[in-house]
Amino acid sequence: MALVQTPTPSHQTEEDYEADAELLRDKDDSPLDVEDDVLFLKQFPSWRKKEKKRIRTLYAIADHIDESHQKATKIKVVTTSASVASGVLSLLGLALATTTAGGSLVLTAVGHGLGAVAGVTEIVTNVRKNSRNKRALAQVNSIMPNSDQELEGVKGEKTTFVTAAGDLVYKCGNAWDNIKKHLRALQLTRTQPHVTSAAKKLMTAGHVSARSGRQVQKAFGGTALAMTKNALRMGRAAAALSLGQDIYTLWEDWKDLKAANPTELAEELRARAAERERVLAEHTCRYRKLQVRVGFYLLLLLFVFLLELRTDPRALFLLGKHSTTELNL
Repeated sequence: MALVQTPTPSHQTEEDYEADAELLRDKDDSPLDVEDDVLFLKQFPSWRKKEKKRIRTLYAIADHIDESHQKATKIKVVTTSASVASGVLSLLGLALATTTAGGSLVLTAVGHGLGAVAGVTEIVTNVRKNSRNKRALAQVNSIMPNSDQELEGVKGEKTTFVTAAGDLVYKCGNAWDNIKKHLRALQLTRTQPHVTSAAKKLMTAGHVSARSGRQVQKAFGGTALAMTKNALRMGRAAAALSLGQDIYTLWEDWKDLKAANPTELAEELRARAAERERVLAEHTCRYRKLQVRVGFYLLLLLFVFLLELRTDPRALFLLGKHSTTELNL
């Protein structure tokens, strides 16, 4: 994906840095080595062009990272909303378990499905985010070699592909098993009403006969219909607590989305780009001052030559003869 630079008002302009650098150089205007000055004047224009390109690239990468983070935050808000909906359905399923077995199983199954979708989407989003950060750091390393290790600490949490794949398989498999159990239990509520009655008695009274208990566990094991009265109460409390945590996470994600705060990695890249701008401004000041010196030296030589010409008119003739000889050679 091509990176498009967006304006970044938070950093100083090159002119501001040049003004600061000019003040610093006025305090210490020591003479420089002539050979170094000549080499600097020769190499600086091409270096400045490349350095400006590097700085623009750093800012563009930082902007791209923030844009990607904003998109990921939007997706996270959606997935957290799905988790909240899943929690609501699961809580309703537990609440209705004693009154309508079929409705409870349907709601709980749909809740498991939504929870699985939210979990899978979150894993995929994290993997893509880490992949984008890795590509961005590769670009930065092409500009600033050996910067990978220095920026490793500001990349944030990272998820390896193997870990993500394991989580993905686990969540999908667990959700599918739960959905199958609830669908099977839903069918049994229609074909074995006496077992459903025993399950309701177990959830309300808290105990049934040993034979009925075995039948209930065999038919509805892994669902709310196989829970005792106390276990169902604990399940409802746990589901309510989980729902509260999802709602709080959704609120935090929503605030993060609205605030649109820059990521730590993007801020670090902008700081490094600003530092390169400062160095560029200092070198630009040196280049301009050297240009002024060269111009002054040329004027001084011209003045000396004119004085020499005034005292000895043959100087112009000798200069022309010397130039003609050089051309003939």
